[in-house]
Amino acid sequence: MAAEVICVGTELLLGDILNSNSQYLAKELAALGVPHFYQTVVGDNIDRVHQAIEIAANRSSILIFTGGLGPTPDDLTTESIASYFNTPLVEHPEVIADIQQKFAQSGRIMTPSNRKQALQPAGADVLPNPTGTAPGMIWQPRAGLTIFTFPGVPREMQRMWRDTAVPFLKTQGYGQNTIYSRSLRFFGIPEAALAEKVNHLFNSANPTVAPYAGKGEVRLRISARAANEAEANALIEPIAQEIKQIAGVHYYGDDEDTLASVVGGLLKAKGQTLSVAESCTGGGLGQMLTDIPGSSEYFMGGVISYAN
Repeated sequence: MAAEVICVGTELLLGDILNSNSQYLAKELAALGVPHFYQTVVGDNIDRVHQAIEIAANRSSILIFTGGLGPTPDDLTTESIASYFNTPLVEHPEVIADIQQKFAQSGRIMTPSNRKQALQPAGADVLPNPTGTAPGMIWQPRAGLTIFTFPGVPREMQRMWRDTAVPFLKTQGYGQNTIYSRSLRFFGIPEAALAEKVNHLFNSANPTVAPYAGKGEVRLRISARAANEAEANALIEPIAQEIKQIAGVHYYGDDEDTLASVVGGLLKAKGQTLSVAESCTGGGLGQMLTDIPGSSEYFMGGVISYAN
């Protein structure tokens, strides 16, 4: 019962728009405990959307579409989905009335092209859009497959997801188990070297362990599926302790910790203070330290002496 996110829009493929919808939905699916293994971006083309559906519908049971619900000719998501499943489109008068009301509230008249947004495949339920003119749908075109569609505008999509999609998914049994994660942070060791040391943990199913390289550091994310945070922590903690023992001094913190915040915490705990003298870093070290709230308790200041 895995979900797949399919974002429709040539502008995404051209890099004109940042695809923040995928990131948002990925986090939301994780919070609901919905398995999520694939994401697809496809341009505004019926044949290519059909190809995306063909692939996704054979490996995922929930397809979540964003984008392509507008009134213009290149907004093809709804008709692409309907034609793939050989289902006629039907007009919803209540949607037309809602669009007309929203136009009237802004002192405008609905254009004929907006009627397109009232079309949904026969049998689909309208997924209301409280803030825009592009409603989505919730549709089960065949047994074991559920389709959601959302507009590409992030704030509209997010509102519709929270108000309608999440409650629907919970009625289907999702949300009982949630994915919880903890990130362990490491410094002074390459990603490959750390991965080799903990390689035996990568085959763990629950919790899972995955490495990520960042700017000047490496992270290992431990993720557990459980009914609540306490149960998840009970699964995560033994793995975290094993990793810390293996990594030794290279481990420095968890989650939102930074090197500067950890150093600051150690200084406060020991009642010590720190001053810095910088040259080529041009004050960068002092800035890192003073970015931490409460750093005035232990940071006394610094000097910058710079010359070629």
